[in-house]
Amino acid sequence: MRNKSIALGLGSNLQVPIENLRQALSEIKKSLLFEVKTVSSIYESNALLPENTTSDWDKNFLNAVVLCHCSIETGPEDILHEIKSIEAKIGREVCERWAPRLIDIDILFWDQENYNSEKINIPHKDLLKRPFALLPLLEIWNDINLKLPDWANLWVAKKPFNTKKSSKYFWPKMVGILNLTKDSFSDGGRYLTVGNLNAQLNLLIEQGADIIDLGAESTRPGALAISEEEEYANLDWALKEIKSDIAISLDCRNANVARRILEKYPIAYLNDVAGFIHPEMRGLLLKSKLPAFVMHSLSIPPSEVLILNTELNPCSQLVSWWKNHFEDLVNVGVSSDKLIFDPGIGFGKNKFQSMYILNNLKLFSKIKNSIMIGHSRKSFLNLISERPAELRDLETALVTKELNLAYVQYLRVHDIHTQLMALK
Repeated sequence: MRNKSIALGLGSNLQVPIENLRQALSEIKKSLLFEVKTVSSIYESNALLPENTTSDWDKNFLNAVVLCHCSIETGPEDILHEIKSIEAKIGREVCERWAPRLIDIDILFWDQENYNSEKINIPHKDLLKRPFALLPLLEIWNDINLKLPDWANLWVAKKPFNTKKSSKYFWPKMVGILNLTKDSFSDGGRYLTVGNLNAQLNLLIEQGADIIDLGAESTRPGALAISEEEEYANLDWALKEIKSDIAISLDCRNANVARRILEKYPIAYLNDVAGFIHPEMRGLLLKSKLPAFVMHSLSIPPSEVLILNTELNPCSQLVSWWKNHFEDLVNVGVSSDKLIFDPGIGFGKNKFQSMYILNNLKLFSKIKNSIMIGHSRKSFLNLISERPAELRDLETALVTKELNLAYVQYLRVHDIHTQLMALK
């Protein structure tokens, strides 16, 4: 089937704008009309205001552009209807022109002949007057055939409406790793004292963590087994000491341990490196109704010999696995919108497969769920350097910089500062 490329502009300046943009991207991904290819960075700008407007309209915007493919037969009116439906689903209400809005989705550009009607113009008739639309568009579609204004040149620092790439807001939610094991591959035993635990927790939060992923079992290659009691005791101890109200993800594949923790503490996410294959964990997931990171793995701990078929595309194998596994979980009653796909970098993949997956996330376009990427400090990074695990934040950041953020809704890392630097 032939496809056409189309750029959708997103904007929000009400409530929590970054969450509105994330939800809009999620709904566009779910739509049968669009196949998302890539996204721009998040941009900040002043609001476009009419004369004599009231001060409550003067709210700064966050903007971004999503590049999609859709079938050549899909017409502009169909696309317009779809994006209006998405706006309504997110909660946008009818308002005056240029009024603050929860979400705004515009058709900015496509690779077909110009289209003009009473309802819609492609390219957008004001595209060259709006840096908050044009600049993110040029970031992901730099060969568009338009006569660009002088301010669009990269060497012009001052843009209209103070438009700039955001240094604060990013597409992925940041999941900070906090290990409570003596046997972790990069920081074993480091956070098993109250002082070190809280120091690291506060550091991750200051750096920008949205979620803290707390685990007490090492799953590194060759990891030593621990008892349920030891795993529970370390989690229980840490959760008693944590005073922050930040969202906690429970990194645990043992249903007995997870159940005891859930009965005692307000956990926000479940994270099972075994992918909820065990009936007890599925039952716990169903009962808790929590969002869950569902990871692909072939063995825990990972084995060098038990990996995906090296004769086949690893992304295609993962898409097939997710289709079947997702259906299994939904069939037992788990809500489909609670499931977050984790391709399990380094688990059941050799280093070349892991790197290929990260470089080709667009091949996950058939997966409509949110996706978490956890590549931090892992051994496949030896393809970049031979430094030990605890020193691989730079190597991790080099990979992070090249990730297709249309397919990274959660980024699970040890050091958030270096990864945000890579995304800027």
